[in-house]
Amino acid sequence: MTPNAQMIDLRIARVKNSSALSFDAVFPERDESWEAQLPVWRPGRYERANFAQYIISMAGVSENGSEIKLEKSDLHRWIIPAGIHRLRWVFHADILNAGSTFVSDDLQYVNPVNCFIYDRLNHDLGYKITLSDIPKNWDIATALPTFNGCLIANDMQHAMDSPWMASPKLWHETYQVEDSDKMVNFHVWTYGDAPPQQKKFMADHIAFSKNQISAFGTFPTSDYHFLYLLPSDTEVRHGVEHEDSTVIALGPSAKIQTQHGYNELVGIASHELYHAWNVKRIRPSEWMPYNFEDACPSRLGYIAEGVTTYMGDLFLFESGCIDLKGWSTRMEVLLNRHLNNPGRHNLSVAESSYDTWLDGYRLGVKGRKGSIYVEGAVLAFICDTRIMKVTDGTSSLSTAMKILWERFGKARKGIVADAYWDVLAEVAGERLDDLREKYADGTEDTWDDLVKCMKANGLALTKSLDEKGHVKATLHPA
Repeated sequence: MTPNAQMIDLRIARVKNSSALSFDAVFPERDESWEAQLPVWRPGRYERANFAQYIISMAGVSENGSEIKLEKSDLHRWIIPAGIHRLRWVFHADILNAGSTFVSDDLQYVNPVNCFIYDRLNHDLGYKITLSDIPKNWDIATALPTFNGCLIANDMQHAMDSPWMASPKLWHETYQVEDSDKMVNFHVWTYGDAPPQQKKFMADHIAFSKNQISAFGTFPTSDYHFLYLLPSDTEVRHGVEHEDSTVIALGPSAKIQTQHGYNELVGIASHELYHAWNVKRIRPSEWMPYNFEDACPSRLGYIAEGVTTYMGDLFLFESGCIDLKGWSTRMEVLLNRHLNNPGRHNLSVAESSYDTWLDGYRLGVKGRKGSIYVEGAVLAFICDTRIMKVTDGTSSLSTAMKILWERFGKARKGIVADAYWDVLAEVAGERLDDLREKYADGTEDTWDDLVKCMKANGLALTKSLDEKGHVKATLHPA
């Protein structure tokens, strides 16, 4: 790939013997003053992350090489004086999860949205990225193309959604899946532990990839990368979707090597791959394109994360990665979270989606809100079952998602709630407004519909109280 003429020349290196990265960026020359911006949040986590708290130092660099102190115009924004087009900053990088940036003796893991500065008024500038101190014997796992030894990002949005990990000890395997018009190349990379049950691990990836691609017809890109962080001694469970890749973190070794840990790993992978369509392309209009300067609340998190949570597990079952008992176990865990959260009766899942920017990723006030993942997945299951029932199994929620991909995702056109529910109605042949009113925009109890939906799928759903007074859902063949 040949770089664009207008690019930011960015050099990155570890600060010696520290958990920090130094950045040296040369922007295209300009005569007037301008503003440099650091993202406030990252895709995949809809809350303010305040990444500027990890900026140790920030300076402009004059023509003679001297550093110039910069003033802020906002918490994540710096005023760059006229004539200054080179910036230098240091970023503290000691957090290891699927959405962070981390550096150590044997790993450089960078999520650019944490630490890249961009020109606030020129998002079209690409990046030519030089990893200055990465030894030649290290592998680099990334979806970014390379040119003359540099990583290349087409523009700001591309850069912010393209992580990489570099290390001398990466495990790497590939596989291919054909869609309706091309062969898709998949790369599986792991840092730390090698993946458990390696032959099954790869077979399961092939299986759920084939089934998801078959459901949508086409895959959004010709190359896709799974980047696994499997630290031997760090407690972590996390996955983050990106444009042409995903980062998945699970540890420590004791967890990874169990059957439960294996199921967790493959479950996250199926979920994140589904995001390649749903969220990375089929996206709420509020996130199209991403505005990294401020919060971007949307009421459609139940589509972005709820549908993905439900579909990710469903494709594991339909691909043969798990059996009916395995799917039922995963659904029981989901239903237990759903039934034991009184917040679903206080704020609707649409309202809870809007409020993720306040407290969506922590416990918060008990009983205040629902979860876009859990309540959203429950709603997706109910909608899927309704569609299959009224169409005698000829259509499903997956049919609707394929239409959304064709009409909105491919065109990079943001969706609104009415568009989503209109497509569901089109596929079902009737409106699903009652489900929207009760469970998306409303806070009604789902139990009766859940029992009916499970029965329609050949399962009996019951509930009981455990010794702590928590509701326990149980599924078994009807």
